[in-house]
Amino acid sequence: MVDRREFLKSSMAALGFLALPGGLFAAPKGWKPPRKKPNLVFGVLSDTHLMVEWDRKSVYRTMTLDYIRNAFKLFKESGIDAFVHLGDASHRGDIREWEFHRETYDEVFGKNGPPMIVVVGNHELFQFDKKRFPDEWETRMLSVDLARHYENVWGEPYTEVLHKEVNGYHFFGNHWGVDDEHAGVKMAQYINEHAEEFALKGEKPFFILSHKMTYLPCNAKLKAFPNAIGFCGHWHTSLANWQNIYYERNYKLFPYINCGACRYDGENGLSHDGLMEKPDPLRDEETHKFEYPSRQAMVVRVYDDMVVFERHEVDKGGKLGPDWVFPVGEFETKPYSRETLEAKIGSPKFRSMAKLEVKRQGDVLHIAIPMADGNPKSRVFAYDVAVTGKDPDKRYFKSVYFAAVGSGIGHEEDGGVTHVDIPVSELPQGERLTIGVRPLSSLGTKGKVVVSRFVMGGKCRS
Repeated sequence: MVDRREFLKSSMAALGFLALPGGLFAAPKGWKPPRKKPNLVFGVLSDTHLMVEWDRKSVYRTMTLDYIRNAFKLFKESGIDAFVHLGDASHRGDIREWEFHRETYDEVFGKNGPPMIVVVGNHELFQFDKKRFPDEWETRMLSVDLARHYENVWGEPYTEVLHKEVNGYHFFGNHWGVDDEHAGVKMAQYINEHAEEFALKGEKPFFILSHKMTYLPCNAKLKAFPNAIGFCGHWHTSLANWQNIYYERNYKLFPYINCGACRYDGENGLSHDGLMEKPDPLRDEETHKFEYPSRQAMVVRVYDDMVVFERHEVDKGGKLGPDWVFPVGEFETKPYSRETLEAKIGSPKFRSMAKLEVKRQGDVLHIAIPMADGNPKSRVFAYDVAVTGKDPDKRYFKSVYFAAVGSGIGHEEDGGVTHVDIPVSELPQGERLTIGVRPLSSLGTKGKVVVSRFVMGGKCRS
């Protein structure tokens, strides 16, 4: 028999886990939620991909308008001054698919709701009906007369470079197809030409919108504006993931945030960076369904001294994690850099009495991992699982996503328990197994390991 401290120490060494990094914090020092009213609030959706049914009137039979309706209700409750859509509101390029959004928006906000700032995505330019309805496709496809349909639905004139001022803050947008390979160059030129007129230089943020992130040909022309903040969609990546704050990827010029999709099906892509093993595929091979739903929205609040990004789930509700809070103005550190974010996010951890539930079920070893919610400032993203038997040099590794990684806080099914099944044939040899599970954040910061021992013909001891 060994005491618990020695048991944990020897077990973690045998499992191959490294030491826990320390000195982390989750928010700027001294920051408290602001009580004052923000200068600007706007809601963001992307990649809603609504499809029209074959009757060319109703929404497609497998779809629902509930998610965008929930998002619009959230935006109304949040008191937004503007609504932003980052493209692919339509899936097949049909006019009706844009109209679904406008009708639902008017249903929630009334006919005189906040302005709608909409970027055209690649799906808006599809001509699906050209084959399906060859005799009438020209009357249905957005791309046939994009400018006319854009103004009719969104109530704003279509221009190659989108520009809108709300509450003294400027939005600039680049539509899909403008500039082709050098997307956004015309937008960057427009920003530079009007920089003095719009007072863009300085500390006050302004916002760049695009369906797909603009790259160096555009963004290098904006190097004089570190106060810019970009928003994009297209890749359907999850807002649960802090790696969606692009800074290094944008040449350290200004931050670019890849917003989650709000689609009826499909996954919000989850990165496996920092995990010991690549997790199982997100799509079930038999049902072809994705494990993690893509029903996400963002609310952005702009204050004199900070910008706050709220990440929401709009099916069951709740936030996907702590708000992203970033300072406005000049600062010595780079608040959007990977290094700074890793320091801000801290490490997820299990509660003090957390235990693994391990049992053998036929040819499978089943492990139930309790939700690692011991640090409310750092939400768990995934788990590394390690198993050793009689030979400590032969270890089994498996990495899995937190089962509720796409759920809002407080809306996790089954209490946020993550279930892992390992074929007995893949386990290390030996009747006595040591099992360790470590929680990770989306940036790869690692929490402390929970360890259990299991006798294949007996019981589990944590």
